[in-house]
Amino acid sequence: MQLSVHLFEDQALKAALQPLTQHRKVAELWIGTSTLESKWHTRILTAEKADIQVMSSVLPLPSTFELLEQLPADSSYVFEERVLAQRGKGSKRLEQYLPFLQHPEDLLAYQAAFLQMEIQGNNPGPGNNTFICSEDIYLHPSAQIQGSILDASKGPIYIGEDVNLQIGTLIQGPAALLKGATTNIGAKIRPNTTIGPGCKVGGEINHCIFFPYSNKAHEGYLGNSIVGSYSNLGALTNGSNLRNDIQAVSLYDYTIKGPRNTGVKSLGQIIGDFVTTGVGTNLNTGTVIGSHCNLSSIGFPPRYIPSFSFGEYPSLKQFDFEKAFASACAWIELKNQKIPENLRQSMEEIWKADTSFRN
Repeated sequence: MQLSVHLFEDQALKAALQPLTQHRKVAELWIGTSTLESKWHTRILTAEKADIQVMSSVLPLPSTFELLEQLPADSSYVFEERVLAQRGKGSKRLEQYLPFLQHPEDLLAYQAAFLQMEIQGNNPGPGNNTFICSEDIYLHPSAQIQGSILDASKGPIYIGEDVNLQIGTLIQGPAALLKGATTNIGAKIRPNTTIGPGCKVGGEINHCIFFPYSNKAHEGYLGNSIVGSYSNLGALTNGSNLRNDIQAVSLYDYTIKGPRNTGVKSLGQIIGDFVTTGVGTNLNTGTVIGSHCNLSSIGFPPRYIPSFSFGEYPSLKQFDFEKAFASACAWIELKNQKIPENLRQSMEEIWKADTSFRN
């Protein structure tokens, strides 16, 4: 019998995973070929009917399922005083680590494992393309692909429904382009990358996760980065992902309101939802950009940019709320999506939370 679960949110972790969780639950974060919630979907039931309660940032890996099945009745798995999973009343506390997201960069750390695990090739015919290790390539029948090279020798490649790869696209696996994603001519997609539904990308992208409906359509480099939804990186926007001294990257942490040493040497940008950058914007290693920002810069702007920031660095100012709301609605409509009923409320909450950082 398959174990059924109910996912619960840990609000402290939701805060720690900002800006990616400013507009979404932890369970709605993307990794591999889908959201965390989607990976659990065949097992999810209501709290009253589920066998076990699981914290939503716990990663649904095979090792996780094995440990959950072994959890005794009325017991809980606890790690550093945090309840990760609970069966029944959970009165008996067992010290047991389960892989879970604690910081935004953890999505990148587990990205390769999920891509390798989730993609099953269907050995498509190459047509006017070059496929290397085609047995590890999945190509949806509705996908359009011409004059491209896909190399799955180091990991599988997933080309989903209605994906359009324009001529000259180069992809190294493991990588996934999800429903409705598009590449521009000559795009270079390097390993451990997910391009989410409805995204349009170009230039060079390495070890990145693009949440749905964002664009980086033109030349420029982005590596070891995460881009939220409805964001648009202008032509020649470049992000550094390695310090010149090869030391570990520090990243702004919303819980300590300051930089945190990640222990990771390759780490680029963590970008929230509804962020736009102007042509030629340069972003430093370990830059965090909150949601609803409209910025440009020839030099490197600060490594933490609060939500609702606007302008050309160093003259960043507060983004007018109504203009930001109108911009967000315009980007949603451009991607032919329905404007959420709670969008204004969600934006107001982000506005209030980040006010002190903008002043």
